[in-house]
Amino acid sequence: MILLDVREVRVMNQINAERYLYNFVKNEQDELSIFNFEQWVYEHDELEDIFGKKEYLELISRDYKDKFAYHETEKQIRRLVHFGLFEQERITNILNDLLTNEDKSEQLETLEILYEEYCSGYNFLRYITLSYILTSDEHKEIIKVNQSKFESYIEGIKKEAVRLLGFLRRNEILINEEYEYTDYRAEKDQIELHSINEMLGANGT
Repeated sequence: MILLDVREVRVMNQINAERYLYNFVKNEQDELSIFNFEQWVYEHDELEDIFGKKEYLELISRDYKDKFAYHETEKQIRRLVHFGLFEQERITNILNDLLTNEDKSEQLETLEILYEEYCSGYNFLRYITLSYILTSDEHKEIIKVNQSKFESYIEGIKKEAVRLLGFLRRNEILINEEYEYTDYRAEKDQIELHSINEMLGANGT
């Protein structure tokens, strides 16, 4: 989870402002965080230049102690922010984390996160997530303590992560909105959609 801190965004521009707003909604902030958000709004009067006077006045004049404050704030943020851009960034970061984090338990937790993303609509994650859910809990516990077995298990998953990252970075997989994307890849590259059995068989799943 990305922790929100009013000190995070020192140079405020539209992309930083939108990223902060996106993270606030995506992380389903609690009651304490709505007050941190209120402080962030008060400290950044440049938000008026970024989002316009009307939207800024709505942000600055909201009663953040009201029980509906989070709901109203989320509704406004979803109107202001292009979620697709930051969803693309978020999924890219999760896949990168899968490649760079060497902690076995945390890698399996990342696979669980990717499974949830797949179930929510990101079908291009199909091979990675099926490789995960078709592995029994018992086997997961075994590979956690056996380096060679874990490396064998994760190898094909990491290769697929690298392949997908290439498509995401070239915008051949382009996330438009939350859990909605356009797939510009050639059909032969959409192998996780039409050749999943062959992929799973090749990895011994």
